[in-house]
Amino acid sequence: MAFERQDNVREYYRRITAVDIGMVARELLGAHVLHESDRLLQCDCPNHSSQSHRSLHVMLDKQGWYCFGCGVGGDVLQLVEFIQSGQVTRGQSGPMPESHQHARDFLAAKAGLPSLAKHGLSPEELAEAEAERLVELRVHEVLTALAEHYHGRLKDNHEVLEWLRSKYGLSAETVDRLLIGYADNDGDEGIVRKLTCKERNFSPRDLAASGAFRPTNQDGLDPFFDRRVVFPYWSRGRVVFMIGRKTPWTPDKPWEQGKYKKLPVHDENTRKHIAPCIDNSHLYNEDCLLADPERLIITEGVTDCISLMEHGFPAVSPVTVRIREADWERLLPRLRNVKTVYVCQDNEISQAGLNGALKTAAVLSEHRIQTRLALLPLDERRENARRELRERFGLDAAVGARELTKRLDGRTPDEIREAERLLSEAKIDVNDYFVAGHSAQDFEELLAKAETPLEFGISHLPIDVSEEERNRLLEPILREAAYLTPLEQN
Repeated sequence: MAFERQDNVREYYRRITAVDIGMVARELLGAHVLHESDRLLQCDCPNHSSQSHRSLHVMLDKQGWYCFGCGVGGDVLQLVEFIQSGQVTRGQSGPMPESHQHARDFLAAKAGLPSLAKHGLSPEELAEAEAERLVELRVHEVLTALAEHYHGRLKDNHEVLEWLRSKYGLSAETVDRLLIGYADNDGDEGIVRKLTCKERNFSPRDLAASGAFRPTNQDGLDPFFDRRVVFPYWSRGRVVFMIGRKTPWTPDKPWEQGKYKKLPVHDENTRKHIAPCIDNSHLYNEDCLLADPERLIITEGVTDCISLMEHGFPAVSPVTVRIREADWERLLPRLRNVKTVYVCQDNEISQAGLNGALKTAAVLSEHRIQTRLALLPLDERRENARRELRERFGLDAAVGARELTKRLDGRTPDEIREAERLLSEAKIDVNDYFVAGHSAQDFEELLAKAETPLEFGISHLPIDVSEEERNRLLEPILREAAYLTPLEQN
């Protein structure tokens, strides 16, 4: 593995912090681990005495930790450093301390990597790479602090909290555990003042580097999210990205019309002030792969993923219809350890979710990863909406919201609004499925009926089409069959 660029050093840190925190905690803490559950290890902190003897919490689902007695936490690398030396390297300036280097070497051995100092980097290059690591830690601290603030604002706003719970059916425990929040920014520069105060001690540059604040022409900062519900992306015990969902209280401005807004990402030309680590490369709940689950559900939306997590299913989401090409190289080695990957996307007239699921399944099948497609059933209300769209508007083909107005050219504004309402009502996603009252056992039954991409393609071949069209539809099925062994083909 040649480390000639800082990107490679970032990959090095990613690999060593991918070592399972539960395994490391059990090894280094031993008898100090006093209680264990699926999500949490409660430990007696080796660096202070306490009455409870359980103040050090290791969060298996977030791959992070926090000591309530010492008031510090972080990822697996910082846990090793904390246990070995009592110190925690954070986003401060200056060279990396020896305690960090020793902890880094410990995890490198676990990951099968040599010491970073042995990768041929000059002292200057190593120092520059470590400085970038410190910037990354600092930026993630900003996002984590912002998530904590927005979470407090959500808990203080009963109206928004009830809207969130009624719409998505999320439990109070889930809202608290994931620090789901509400972007109430306390008026002009209120949130900026809070994060740059002496207690927090972030600089304006730190805030801008997170992507959550936009520099203004008057050398000020404007929060990126405004009265949206904010879902933090967790990785290695820190918030590494965010997405905001529009609410009834979001300002009616042209730039706030999108249902969801993700943080802006680093760009060398237009957003150089944003740190390179803010790049939208994380899948939501991607750290669940570090535990090597036997099965995994890939789903479309952030609330779909959270609903599956609430019901005990290991799940990830790209928060779009399919995984980006750039992310497959990182994900495939982990996915090869999963016995079965299920892809469950939105069931909608546009078929965007289905098409995305088929493309995802094709990549997985190409790499010999067992993949099945789970299709969400339509209830009576959604079936009726689809029937109305066919009978009243002639919409029975794949059509999305963007195409709707064009397809309904000549209709009155009221008719167009009605068609848009029906189109929305005709869709079901994973979150809708659970909000409607379905249980984990119901979803298990859906998974039991899930089909391989080949089975799905064959079972959904239309009968009343021309031979030419049938041959076109058969092409992806035949490509899929080519990946099978001769025995499987028979």
